[in-house]
Amino acid sequence: MPNLKAIAQPLPLAKIAYEALRDSILTGQLIPGEVYNEMALAKELGISRTPVREALLELSSQGLVIYLPRKGVMVKHYTRRDVEEIFELRKAIELAALEKVAKASPPYDLSKLEKTLEEQRKAWKRNDSDAYIHFDRVFHLAFCEMIGNRRFFRILENIRDLIHLMATQALDREGRWEEVINEHGKVILAVQEGNGDLAKEAMDYHLERSKEAVLEQINPEREGGPLSDSGQIPQEKRSAS
Repeated sequence: MPNLKAIAQPLPLAKIAYEALRDSILTGQLIPGEVYNEMALAKELGISRTPVREALLELSSQGLVIYLPRKGVMVKHYTRRDVEEIFELRKAIELAALEKVAKASPPYDLSKLEKTLEEQRKAWKRNDSDAYIHFDRVFHLAFCEMIGNRRFFRILENIRDLIHLMATQALDREGRWEEVINEHGKVILAVQEGNGDLAKEAMDYHLERSKEAVLEQINPEREGGPLSDSGQIPQEKRSAS
């Protein structure tokens, strides 16, 4: 029998809808705080309502949208609590992985990390935010990849879109693009020197600065609103009613 190339199966409509809606959220086409109707979104995408609903349920499980009973679905605003929790999780994982990399003997090959930093610098020079954030993500995942901790890597991958949106907000701070490049450079230098403590200190500083930059972009009017992070009425408001 000849070795025929298998015909690629078309992606399920729900997967196509998920990718389209996810990209629209990450690029800002779907606006945080706006309420969208499933049927209207399905019409925009040119497909039926069922795969759109499946896609929105997946996005909801990832914390990108929340359902509002009898209203529709809303792209999620991020609160101070969201930011604090995400960065706390990132610190726990990234600092542990980084320490192992910095103290490893023999040392890890850092050429990919150095190349990533150079590509991020090029993206900064041409003001390419998409490429810049991509290489930022590659940089931060690199340490988990190096030590081969699959669970660390998967956790960070699972929240990658939340990190993407927060990174986009952080870059609105004047001068932050260049600051990140310099902070990443200090982390790499400490790892090259095999100084685990200095590497952790540099990464901790970097993540704190990034968190501050994100928090600066949060509108105080969004805090303490009628919806909690889960989309439900907070306990204190239920008991007061």
